[in-house]
Amino acid sequence: MNTLKFCEQNLSIHAGMAKAVDKAEAEFANVEISTEPCLGECGQCAETAIALANGQLVSGDTSHVLFERAKNIIGERAVAAPDARR
Repeated sequence: MNTLKFCEQNLSIHAGMAKAVDKAEAEFANVEISTEPCLGECGQCAETAIALANGQLVSGDTSHVLFERAKNIIGERAVAAPDARR
């Protein structure tokens, strides 16, 4: 199963991170999403938006960039709605 982990401290430091978590929960149908007290990447956490996507550290200057990079790693392209068509 795909996983996406966010850091509680990072959510409080970087603008838009709470929205990124909400967006991930809404769009990623088959991803286990969690918010952890600490991801062990404190230096980078203080500087930029971070998450762990399938165990790989992902960062971005903004929460939007982080979300898109995590999406690419996880490989989720479809939204949660089963009837969504492009």
